[in-house]
Amino acid sequence: MKIAVASGKGGTGKTLIATNLAFVASRSKKAALYDLDVEEPNVALFFAQKEIDSQAVEKMIPIINDAVCDYCGICSQVCEYHAIITLADQVMVFPELCHSCYGCLEMCPAGAIEEGKKEIGRISLSQSDNLQFVSGTLKVGESATTALIKDTKKAGQNEAQIFIYDSPPGTSCPVIEAVKDMDYIVLVGEPTPFGLHDLDLLVQVVRQLDKPFGVVINKAMDEEDLITEYCRQKHIEVLGRIPHRQEIARAYARGQLITQAVEGMERLFLNLLNKITQKVNEVAA
Repeated sequence: MKIAVASGKGGTGKTLIATNLAFVASRSKKAALYDLDVEEPNVALFFAQKEIDSQAVEKMIPIINDAVCDYCGICSQVCEYHAIITLADQVMVFPELCHSCYGCLEMCPAGAIEEGKKEIGRISLSQSDNLQFVSGTLKVGESATTALIKDTKKAGQNEAQIFIYDSPPGTSCPVIEAVKDMDYIVLVGEPTPFGLHDLDLLVQVVRQLDKPFGVVINKAMDEEDLITEYCRQKHIEVLGRIPHRQEIARAYARGQLITQAVEGMERLFLNLLNKITQKVNEVAA
């Protein structure tokens, strides 16, 4: 069972939901927690774990052999991202724009393009009791976020029964890559006008992907709020509410799991996990 936790904006409590959901899942089953917010991974801060492995992630960068190139310009025409520009006597490559599609290499009639490599980040694997962690970290200055997320999702062992993915915030390409093959997506929203606006954008994206999903309201103060009314109108299930309480904020700021530090939170997240499991089983049936 693969569950993604996503939000339309940063700071809504996405990592709070993902970490505590993974923790309660690991109490009874083998679980894996993936940190796909590769530009600022922070899942590891909430667990004491032992590192198993760390490996560099590289992407293909075209290298031009000037001795063979006849400057026909086909590589520039093939590249949809304008990562290659052909001049009269020179071919310029812009690695930051390259998406490693291999189109230029395959289409070059002179065979003047060779495969080069460039490190874009690292993937680390670690373990804590019954919970495995897989985390991607994008190299500073790199922009290949989606490529690193794709490789991070492939890493790790497949022995887990439950996979939980902490997705990047927003609605852009990295989010699509993170959630596109999930069994269920948990959308986290906060009951403010800005929170509602960004949640609505994400709901539109998830519905385009035709994936089952539900909403968790973080920092909830009342049973009726902006998000609850929105979900009622859009026929979206509210899976649960995380109350807006100082003790939760303090525990989270100290890097603690609220399921361990705050009374009643473990039961709340167990109920959330059971609801998600039921929804996944209903779709599978």
